[in-house]
Amino acid sequence: MTLPIDHPRRLKRDFSHGELIADAFVHAFAIIAGAIAFSVMFVRIDIIQRPSDGVAAMIYAASFFMLFGFSCAYNMTPPSPLKWLLRRFDHASIYLLIAGTYTAALSQMNDRAWAWSLIAIVWSAAIFGVALKLAAPGRYDRASIVLYLAIGWVGIVAIKPLLEALPGVTLTLIVVGGVLYTVGVAFYLWQSLKFHNAIWHAFVPAAAGCQYAGIAYAMTRSTIT
Repeated sequence: MTLPIDHPRRLKRDFSHGELIADAFVHAFAIIAGAIAFSVMFVRIDIIQRPSDGVAAMIYAASFFMLFGFSCAYNMTPPSPLKWLLRRFDHASIYLLIAGTYTAALSQMNDRAWAWSLIAIVWSAAIFGVALKLAAPGRYDRASIVLYLAIGWVGIVAIKPLLEALPGVTLTLIVVGGVLYTVGVAFYLWQSLKFHNAIWHAFVPAAAGCQYAGIAYAMTRSTIT
């Protein structure tokens, strides 16, 4: 199970020992920080009053740890058939984090028609992306980047109901996270830059952290005294 013969990844330079250490540090930090952050979120959520928040938070947390778990496994594994198998799940899990983040944010919307419509759109697109990554590994990678960004920014179509439903600080942090993800893609593509992979991976937890903070505030504001 390997990448296609003509795949651009085969032409990339091997990462240096220092680059791999930096990448490992970024992943370890993200996973540890995520474990602490989601533990706090679950403690603060009023699940008894709003069980839907608990379900949304579990989906969100699962998608977060799937992404960083598979990403760490893939990037730390030496070139081998196992590495290319992990690559499928790493890239597929990006779609799951996008959809999981939307699920948590949209659970706070009072306009259920908008919320369920967006959830359906986002998860349908994410499932399509996951299927593409698993069924056609190494193909359509540039198109996948476009799809990641398109799904990530689709919420703009519901900006009015989102403004009405979510606290200003939540929307600001979610948008800042989206911008960080988008800017980070430039470093992912800048493959001649040393440490480009670690830099890209640093943008991911920074962006995820901003969006987590915004969503956690919206979910737990009723318990904040």
